Amino acid sequence: MTLPNADRARHSLSDSRLPDPAGARRGEVTRAATPTVAVLGAGLAGLAAATRLVREGYDVTVFEARERVGGRVWSDSIDGPDGSLAIERGAEFVLYGYEEMRGLLDEYGLQLVETGMSYYVREVGDVGGVTTDNIVAAGRRAIQLVGDDPDVQTSAEEVLQQVGDDELVDALRARIEISAAAEAREVNASALRHIASIEPRPSWRVAGGNQSLPNAMADAIKDRVRLGQKVLQLEQDPTGVAVTTDTDTNRFDAVIVALPLATLRGTRSPVLDMPDWKRQALDHLVQGHAAKLHMPLSLSPGTSAVMSVGDRFWTWTARSEDGSVGAVLNCFMGSAPALAAYGQDALSVGWAAAVRALRSDLDFAPGSDAVLTTWSDDPLARGAYSAMGADASSADMESIRRPVGRVFFAGEYADPDFTGLMEGAIRSGHHAASDVAVALSAHTNRSL
Repeated sequence: MTLPNADRARHSLSDSRLPDPAGARRGEVTRAATPTVAVLGAGLAGLAAATRLVREGYDVTVFEARERVGGRVWSDSIDGPDGSLAIERGAEFVLYGYEEMRGLLDEYGLQLVETGMSYYVREVGDVGGVTTDNIVAAGRRAIQLVGDDPDVQTSAEEVLQQVGDDELVDALRARIEISAAAEAREVNASALRHIASIEPRPSWRVAGGNQSLPNAMADAIKDRVRLGQKVLQLEQDPTGVAVTTDTDTNRFDAVIVALPLATLRGTRSPVLDMPDWKRQALDHLVQGHAAKLHMPLSLSPGTSAVMSVGDRFWTWTARSEDGSVGAVLNCFMGSAPALAAYGQDALSVGWAAAVRALRSDLDFAPGSDAVLTTWSDDPLARGAYSAMGADASSADMESIRRPVGRVFFAGEYADPDFTGLMEGAIRSGHHAASDVAVALSAHTNRSL
């Protein structure tokens, strides 16, 4: 239903309350009309929420500002000497523990391709005398120092200062800052349990490109996804939420906000009326900044993973669907200072030169253009994935997931166990969908 502007009054998001999902009774919903739910964002989090709610019988509309689904999951191609090569300009690796993502891949008939290299293990290419085994030992020491406390409120840098040898510690620091896309002084020490765990486990990508998954999910709910629809404002009152896009305004019984972290914290956010407890929790997250560079090669190489400590980036070559290693070098640079060291205008040229120096073992294709992707410059993302800040706690994560009235939240930043990862995005979407279903069920049954 479209509302004229005169019929919409301004309300704080905290004015309208549904029963707390954690305390509501689950069960069969008795309702005269199908509840309507808007999902803002067609990335993995938003689509995970939308597809689950559609399956449960809700009337769902997904608003996506881009002309494609997937958000920061973006599969593309690059011209190589022998034709087009697949690349991932956003989220890339499927890792151990991605149970819900694997479940969705099975559901939509998609396959995984083992890369033949390990995301977790990276050879140091620019510091002599520091081996992978050295970094593994230092990482294990750091993990021991962190301990098992689930509410560590200190930075990764403070733990690194206790590890020992400066040169070795800087290599471990680089590993952390690249993977977290943020400085070690900003990131919670709990991240060391994952990032510093450098075990040679395999890693995978989705056959046909990671974007095949959001594409399949969107196709399953077809015309419920409205592309090119940028949400400008949410207005909540005791009976629902008005969602205003750049084309019209519609009312819904509930809304799931599945937008990137930076868009929620910015002055241009459509969700400006969040209460202090929500804003404070979001402020305890760190916004990551990262870039990816893809460079064609003349010949198909072996698999590899090599890191630059000084420039805070790593490079890798990996298997394709047919089992061969693609003739393209993939590069990832993490943390704002690393990107700023080159400057935006010089990033592509300067970084490519540093990559060639680091990977002199490879034959780069002459005259071929590299593809640069910088998510911090993307107006709809304004950053890469997130990480828990040094002063973040489990209470903050609960507040981030907690709804504000009829507005619920999902995103890679909203999962405590897989923060910043594709699995975290999917889990947060499923969690938000369950909360919406429980809350609307309890609200409807109570009103009958």
